[in-house]
Amino acid sequence: MSASQKVVIAGAGIIGAVAAFELSRAGADVTIVEARPGPGEGVSAASFGWINAITFDPENDPAIYALRQNAFRAWAALERALDCPLPAHRQGALFWGDSVAETMEALEGHRKAGGNYKLLNQAEIAAMLPQLAVPPETALYAPEEFALDVTATTRLLLKAAAEAGTTLITGTEITAIESKGGRVTGVRAGDTRLEADNLIVAAGTGSSRILAPFVQDLGVKASPAALVTVTGNFPQTTCITDSPELEFRVPTPGLLISAHSMPKGEDPEGTLAQRTVDRAQRVLKETGEVTVQSVQIGQRPFPDGGIPLVGPVTSLPGAYIAAAHPGVILAPAIGATIRDLVNGRIAGSGLQPRAV
Repeated sequence: MSASQKVVIAGAGIIGAVAAFELSRAGADVTIVEARPGPGEGVSAASFGWINAITFDPENDPAIYALRQNAFRAWAALERALDCPLPAHRQGALFWGDSVAETMEALEGHRKAGGNYKLLNQAEIAAMLPQLAVPPETALYAPEEFALDVTATTRLLLKAAAEAGTTLITGTEITAIESKGGRVTGVRAGDTRLEADNLIVAAGTGSSRILAPFVQDLGVKASPAALVTVTGNFPQTTCITDSPELEFRVPTPGLLISAHSMPKGEDPEGTLAQRTVDRAQRVLKETGEVTVQSVQIGQRPFPDGGIPLVGPVTSLPGAYIAAAHPGVILAPAIGATIRDLVNGRIAGSGLQPRAV
């Protein structure tokens, strides 16, 4: 990659941050533009950050399952490249279904697909999570799995990218894409023109607006999810837990973080807050008074069919799209794929590029 090659990235979430880190290390002159006041403040801030494969049914998409399995190594490689620890809760994960049969069915599906999870009995679960009110008869344990502080990780990546020359512009929207001879030449970011040989659109659900003059229907819809943080008498857990009632982790004593799908109704934030309090008090014992600290709602970008949308924009040479769910899990693979595509190489991450 030529050191003079100018790359503009739209979106300073986790995907944009990994792309900026990878491209700047490869020698590109990178500018990343974020509409919000700071990086990692959009959907990344509302992400549970769980790097996992245990909750995914391999039969739904074997290729995505393989990418999830590889994500542990991909994040480890990124951590080595950063040369500092990632802000992560690294104690593995527990999963169980509504019945023993459901849990065993999940285990069998993972084993057929190459997943290797340990089956724990009730006594082992109780020893691992002594605050559980009623430990299940059996559960799957994934020792590799961990949770990232996604906003802190985004900022760490951008700090390293800045040291390699990346420029970060916040509080500014990309309002226009400029082209000549059908190819990207620059963008308008607020009142500023930024020259660009390549444009990476990693703006989540805002990607459709940015590319609208060139792509009629990007096929990226909003899929809302929420992160609820509560305080109470919660001993620090030794694992992430996904039970039928509550998906949670306790990264520090007294602070429980829970992930939820969005409820219907006029007051989803209030519903989520009450749901988390009720379920925490039901699933766990001796919680004391549980107080809601925050409810964060993020609009996850969900490409049609659930397949990551990472690849060139055919109607605008030099432009690339990077939108996916799960974005946090696949961020290292997406960033590496974008780097390789911009550099004219075959993507080596295992993620199959898709053109739009």
